[in-house]
Amino acid sequence: MVETVPDDVIDYVREAFAEANREATMALARQPAAHEEQLDFQIFAALDKIGPRSFSGSGAAIEIDTHWLGGRRHFERRWEIADIGVVIALRRNGKLLWRKVALLQSKRLYSREIPVTEMERSDYAIGIGRLVDRTEMLQPLVPPRHFRFTPDCVYGAMRSGDDQIGVIDRYMRDRRMPVYYSLYNPPTIPYEGTVPRAATMPLETEQIELGCRVMTAPDVHAAIRELPIGTTPKFGQVVLSTPAMSGTFGDHGWRLENFVADEVLRCREGRRFDQAEDADLHALLYLREYPISSLIQITIDLPNAEPAQPSRKKAGRRIRIRR
Repeated sequence: MVETVPDDVIDYVREAFAEANREATMALARQPAAHEEQLDFQIFAALDKIGPRSFSGSGAAIEIDTHWLGGRRHFERRWEIADIGVVIALRRNGKLLWRKVALLQSKRLYSREIPVTEMERSDYAIGIGRLVDRTEMLQPLVPPRHFRFTPDCVYGAMRSGDDQIGVIDRYMRDRRMPVYYSLYNPPTIPYEGTVPRAATMPLETEQIELGCRVMTAPDVHAAIRELPIGTTPKFGQVVLSTPAMSGTFGDHGWRLENFVADEVLRCREGRRFDQAEDADLHALLYLREYPISSLIQITIDLPNAEPAQPSRKKAGRRIRIRR
């Protein structure tokens, strides 16, 4: 029988990733030109605040660790498979029971008015000088600029016919490792804002109806392949035929927190490894044949199982036989 994750742990993970979702979503709402890496940082920063926790109900404990490698986008001319690897390790009193892996490829929605300057290979090769040593004329910061997110906005780093789509498909086929897209969106759509914001305005957190959504790579690729070669997909085009969950925007996939807590931890999504040694897991962690930028490891430790109580048989009455 496969050991399962206790419900109180799942509820806590859902809350932790909901907070991470809010941080990343509001970062996009305040900085519509933010890079995907900046939004990934918000996820990591929110999770890093938690520290190890224990649960009185189940007696379990949890620790969420993050590891940022960075600069892996086209490592040795190979497209990355995922920006974030999510690894679940279930243990009992320290002993490994099983591991679960889900790989997230991050993409962000672009606003209509404010362009995003994508990172290029030269940015990774040259370093921070590309950011600091800029002497050319730049867009003035003082006059406020209005921006909008609408269903016609695009996921600008995706394009029908891109090599990355084929690389991800081959990886899933060859390594039997599912890949998902983590799609960064504003709190809702349509959404409007202005930059720069007045310094006196608080960093409010709005209700997140949309936010970061997760879809399987096959579903995203199927939607993109419907488009002409070279076309960038719009928000309204990257949808599921059957909603992944109920409620508003359910046809745009799972909310990040529901995906991790209710799909991965409950073993409905991702791939579980019951053995300590596995060729596909070894290739992911050590061979670096397909780069991964960062890792979130969720370690859950269960208490010792209660020993079975010895059965007590009632002593039978001794019968004396008279002769």
